[in-house]
Amino acid sequence: MCRTVWMWLLILAVLPLSSESEDECLIISCCTKSSNAKMTNIKACYEQKPRTDCHLHTFVIVTQDNKQYCVKPKAQWLKRLINEGNLKCPPI
Repeated sequence: MCRTVWMWLLILAVLPLSSESEDECLIISCCTKSSNAKMTNIKACYEQKPRTDCHLHTFVIVTQDNKQYCVKPKAQWLKRLINEGNLKCPPI
């Protein structure tokens, strides 16, 4: 049983987060650096919390053209959008 538990934990650890629509699949990778740059045309937001394989706390912003940007948690524009309830960023 212990072996089965470890196998499932390993599968869950390496399973990438994906968001599927009709013709596209978005895979979020680990951000290794981030910026305060303001993003527009935001399609989705995800919070990357520090973990063993990915050490940086950041927010992954996905734009309408499916480009991904890593934004610092202290970016004022991002904090405002989240605090006002205009942007939801579930954890990855």
